[in-house]
Amino acid sequence: MFSMRAASLAAILVVGSVVPMARAQMMVPVQGPPPGRVELYSDAPKYEPGDNPANWSARENVVESQHYEQLLRTNPAFLQSRINRECGSITEPDLYQQCVETFR
Repeated sequence: MFSMRAASLAAILVVGSVVPMARAQMMVPVQGPPPGRVELYSDAPKYEPGDNPANWSARENVVESQHYEQLLRTNPAFLQSRINRECGSITEPDLYQQCVETFR
């Protein structure tokens, strides 16, 4: 029969072995290594000053969103740059077109 201490230790060991795997992303590359090979990417999330809730402003968010939308509507070079960044890696023609349509 397990004691509370043994059960707690078992729970800690289980959590400790699962958490590191949860922090890594596994991706199957589209091009490059042979099929079936999986590469492991474990880059830490990037922190920006705007991520801090103390620095966040609903009004500033609305202003920045409106500015972004205006740039998409009025600046063809900016629009094309965003399309290239967001949709450039999509090789399936139908999916690429759907991605481009989200900017129109």
